[in-house]
Formats: sequence, C-alpha cells, structure tokens
Amino acid sequence: LIANNIEVLAIDISFANSKLPKSDLIFKKEVSIENIQELAQEMNNRDYEFFYHFAWVGVNGPDKGNIDVQLQNIKMALLCAKVAKKLDCKKFLCAGTIAERNIESLPNLKKAGPGMFYGSAKHATHLLLETYCKNVGLNFIWMQFSNIYGPNNKTGNLISYTISQLQKNETASFGPARQPYDFIFVDDLIEAVYRLGIKETKQNFYFIGSGTPMILADYLIKVGYVFGKPELIKIGEKEDDGIKYSFNMLDNTNLVNDIGNYISGSFDELIHFTIQNY
Repeated sequence: LIANNIEVLAIDISFANSKLPKSDLIFKKEVSIENIQELAQEMNNRDYEFFYHFAWVGVNGPDKGNIDVQLQNIKMALLCAKVAKKLDCKKFLCAGTIAERNIESLPNLKKAGPGMFYGSAKHATHLLLETYCKNVGLNFIWMQFSNIYGPNNKTGNLISYTISQLQKNETASFGPARQPYDFIFVDDLIEAVYRLGIKETKQNFYFIGSGTPMILADYLIKVGYVFGKPELIKIGEKEDDGIKYSFNMLDNTNLVNDIGNYISGSFDELIHFTIQNY
C-alpha cells in the first residue's frame, strides 16, 4: 500500500513488537477491542477507502482450541465491520482460512482436534460478517487464505514444520498425505490481498491460492529434495486425521478473473528461495 503512496491507519492493541516498516504514510493507533468504536468517532473526519481485518488470536498454539478465545475473535471481527461502516469505508475485507473447509469433514470424524474450533470460528465469522455487511450496505469480501509459506513464516504449519525438522536433521513425519492440497508464497498472497482492495470486484468470496494445487505428498517430497534430505520426509508414519480437501476447494479461477495473475513463480522456485533464506 505505502509503495503505491496509499496512507494506512494501522490498528493494534500494541505495536511493541511491530514489523511494520517506518513510513510517513503509516499512522498507528493502539486500542483494545472494547474501545475500537471510540476510535471510529475520533477518526470519522478522514476518508477511508477500505478496511482490512487480519487480527486473530489463537491461529496457532493452545488458544487454537480455546472456544472462549475463538468466540472473542468473532466478536472482534463484527466490531471491526461496524467501525468500517461508521467510517464510511467503501469495502471491508476479512482474512479467512482454508481451515474453514475442515468443518465439511466433521460429520465423518469420531474425534475433533483443536484446529476444528479455529476453522469453525472462522466459518461462523464469515457467515455473520456477510450477513451484517449485506444488511447495512457495506461492500464485503471474505479472503480465504491457502496455506502460507515463506522465509519468515515460522508458525509451525506444514512447510514451516518440515523445514525446521530438516534443519535439525530430524525426520518430518506425516499421515498418508493423499489428499489435494495447496500452498501459496506469502508475497503472492499479499499481492492478491492488495489488489482485492483497490480493484473493482464482483464476488463476496475469493480463495487465494497458488492456482496449481497438488497431492500433499508431492509437495512434501519436493521440499525434501530441494532441501537435499529427501530421506527425512516420512509419509504415512502418522494416522490420517480424517480432514479431506478437494481440488474444487482450491480453485482460484474467480480471483484471477477479477484481479489478474498474482503468482510470481512456481512452487519449486519459491520453496528453493524460502529454504535458502529461512
């Protein structure tokens, strides 16, 4: 945004460990969720075009399965939408996740893991936000993120876990990994998110993926070979978690039609870059 000379109001509870670049175009406001509507009154004399909501507690770690934390996230998202409406933003864009699709496997599971709370909360947020925004006349986009990777992604997700294990010269163990899967390089995802804000869009929902999904095992084997330690990739050592994806879930055709191609390279090229700079 700032590279295109767009002013940004960044809202967070604290910027103590912020990774935001220094720029005269970035204005920071520290505010808790309880006071975010007061912020709307304070900033109501400015002209804001779009509102991105990314904040979410419990994406990883123990809070991922904490239902109280996840319910608070839903409340926070709805409050942010109300602020966007009060500020007369032209568009409200919220970050979703492919983990929302996990709920489609829920009827076939005997036991649900912590990630199901996270995916369910995101799905509920999507429904409530779309309902609210259409009720008040606020242009709404739900951006469903694919699985993200990049040099600075140390979240412990599949790619992060795999690289970390290989760096320690330890095995990376997985289930059968036979289902379709998708990974997107973080810079490509950011490019898509930026374009969804500034461009005219036709849909309320977009899946932001690579456009070239593969069977999960093929991704994992590629990581092993690019790293130079394919023997440490152990597929089938863990039980299948029962979560199933389909290639249809990972289709980004509508997104490309509306914002153009946003992918900068192949998985082979970008995972090589990621490993070199991890």
